[in-house]
Amino acid sequence: MLLALVGLVAWVSWWYGRESLRRFEQVAITNAAFMDQMRLPQTRQMAERLSSVLGVEVGFTLPGGDAVGSSGDGWPEGGLWVVVEMNGEGTLRVDGHDVAIVALKGTGQRLVLSRRSAAGLAGPGAGAVALVPALILTATCGAIAFLMAHRIVRPLTLLTQWLPNIQKAPDQAEPVPESVAGRSDELGQLARSIEDTRRRLLEEQELRQRSERLATLGRIATSLAHEIRNPAAAIRMHADLLEPAADEGRLESIRLIGEEVDRITDLVNQWLFVARAAPPEKRRHELGEILAAVGRRLLPALNHAGVVLSLPAHTSDGEHAIEGDRMRLEQVVRNLLVNAVQAMPRGGEVSVGLGRRGDRVELTVCDGGSGFSEEALRRFGEPFFSEREGGMGIGLTLVREVVEAHGGTTEAWNSPSGGGMVQVSLPAFEGNHKR
Repeated sequence: MLLALVGLVAWVSWWYGRESLRRFEQVAITNAAFMDQMRLPQTRQMAERLSSVLGVEVGFTLPGGDAVGSSGDGWPEGGLWVVVEMNGEGTLRVDGHDVAIVALKGTGQRLVLSRRSAAGLAGPGAGAVALVPALILTATCGAIAFLMAHRIVRPLTLLTQWLPNIQKAPDQAEPVPESVAGRSDELGQLARSIEDTRRRLLEEQELRQRSERLATLGRIATSLAHEIRNPAAAIRMHADLLEPAADEGRLESIRLIGEEVDRITDLVNQWLFVARAAPPEKRRHELGEILAAVGRRLLPALNHAGVVLSLPAHTSDGEHAIEGDRMRLEQVVRNLLVNAVQAMPRGGEVSVGLGRRGDRVELTVCDGGSGFSEEALRRFGEPFFSEREGGMGIGLTLVREVVEAHGGTTEAWNSPSGGGMVQVSLPAFEGNHKR
C-alpha cells in the first residue's frame, strides 16, 4: 500500500511537472503569436509589461547577441544572458527554473519566459502520513495553476483569433469577445483599445471614400457646367420665343422642351451645389414661404404624376424663420419633394409637416410609397447611390451636404403606416421670433 502510494505520488509529480512545462510553453507560443500579429516592439518596457501581466520573467534576445528583459528574480543564475547563449527553441529546466524560448517570426529575435520550477512532491523517504497531504497539496496547486493558465492563455487566444476582423468590412466583422473586452485588467484594456482603433480606422476610411466621391463629382460638375448651361439657355430662350406664336397643337411640345431644359439645368446646379466648398450666403427666410414657392413651381409635374401635395398653413410670425441661402434651401426642398414623388409611380399623396422644437425648425416630408430599403437607410445621402433605375444618386447627397453646411441635420426612416419619411432640422432664426 505504501509503495503504491509512493508510486502514485511519483507519477503525479512527474505528470504535474510535464503538464506544467507544456502549459508554460503554450503561454510562450500564444504571446509570441500575439506580438507577431500586433507588431509589438521588443523593448525592455514591453518585457516589463508582459511580465506584470503573466507573472513570469520576460525577455527578448536580439540579433548580434544582445538581450533585454524584465528585472525580476525569476531568472536562472546568470540571468537572461544564460539563455542568450542557448540555441534553438522549446522548453527546458535550468538551475531550478523553467525556461521557454519561442522565435518571433520575421525578426530573427526570440521571446523568452522564465520562472522558478514548481517544487515536486515528497520523495520515497517521506512517511506515509506526509504523503497524503502532499498529494492533496499537489492536486490543489495543479488546479490553481490550471485556472491561472486558463485565465491568461484563453483571453490571449481569443484575442489572437479575433485579430483578422480588423481588416474586414463593418458588416462582416465580429466584435471583440465580451469575455475579453469586459475584463478590468490590462488584457481588457488592450482589447478595448484595439476595438476603438479599429472603429476609428473604419470611420477614416469611410470619410476618405466620401471625399473621393465628392471630388470626382466636383471635377465632373466643373467640366460640364459651362458646356451644358450655354446651349441649354439658348434652347430655353428659343422655346420662350416660339411659345406666344404657337398653336394649341404645338404649344404642349414647346412647353415640354422648356421643362426638359429646366431639368438639365437643375441637374447641373445640383452637381455644383454638392461640389462647391464655398459657405452658403445666409439671410433670414421663412421656411414655410420657401416650401410654398417650390410647391407652386412643381405643381404641373405633380399633377402629371397624379400626386397630391399637402402643405402646412404658412404663417409670418417668425416661428419658422431660418437663416440660410435661399437658392440652396429651395433646391433641398425641391429634391425632397421630387424624391417623394418618384417613390410613388402610381401617384398618391405627399404630406409635408413644418414645426418648431426649441431652437430648431423641422421640415418633414412623408410619401405614400413602399418606404426605404434597409440598405437605402444605411447609405442615405451617399454620393452616387440610388436604387431607382436611371437615378444619379446625388439628389439626397445635395440635401445632406446643404443642410449640414447650414448647421442642420437630416434623418430618414419608414413610417409605421408605410412610406418613407425624411426630416430636416435647421437652426431657427431668433431675431424676430415672437414668443
